[in-house]
Amino acid sequence: MNTRFLVLELLRATRTRRYLVATMPLPSLMLLVLPDVYDLEGVALGGVPIALSLMLNMAMFGVISAPVTTGASIAVERGAGWQRQLRLTPLTGAGYVVGKGVVGMLLALPPLVLLGLVGAFTQDVRLSAGQWLVCLGAVWLTGLPFVLLGIVLGLVVSPGAMQAVTGVASLALSVAGGVLIPVELAPDWLRRVVLTLPMHWGKQLALSPLVDVEVGRALFVLGAWVVGLGLIAARRFRAAEA
Repeated sequence: MNTRFLVLELLRATRTRRYLVATMPLPSLMLLVLPDVYDLEGVALGGVPIALSLMLNMAMFGVISAPVTTGASIAVERGAGWQRQLRLTPLTGAGYVVGKGVVGMLLALPPLVLLGLVGAFTQDVRLSAGQWLVCLGAVWLTGLPFVLLGIVLGLVVSPGAMQAVTGVASLALSVAGGVLIPVELAPDWLRRVVLTLPMHWGKQLALSPLVDVEVGRALFVLGAWVVGLGLIAARRFRAAEA
């Protein structure tokens, strides 16, 4: 992977208005509002305090948005001819795609750190240093399937439709994955959908230091999504290179 390309991509992404205005602070702003909306202060959901449960939900929202958007930018750059310019450099096509994935994962980190600070100082979330590391680390790793999803979208969807597709995809995944509606409050049909998606199981891994969870099942579901989307992305990439 080309280090200079990675640094330039990071600098460019962090200077965009969408990242600075929406992706970076939005999960934390939602965490400040949602406890009042649900009016569930002091109520425990799934054996954990409501503040912690909602903080992890908003963390999942953050790791959906940044990776999907970053990976999907491949389509916009493809339409603008940027990829043709890159072919004149030593950067390989595979290095370009991997670089996009790494940038997506790195961009998911600052919103998580900010969210943790907001949770600790405004929502009275109390965890040990090790619990904080496991909780936020598990959420961050859950962003990997969404990096791959963004790359797949970037290789498949037309540049003109990309903004609409990523917006709808992020919102649909947040609703269907139990992020905007806690699974404990969701109707039965939605709970069945939630159990097939990586967000729920990433949250279970995040809660593993605090409550008993099905760690093996969580790792299996997350691994299946990563492998499945990885194979699709590799196939689409080879087709685009042909």
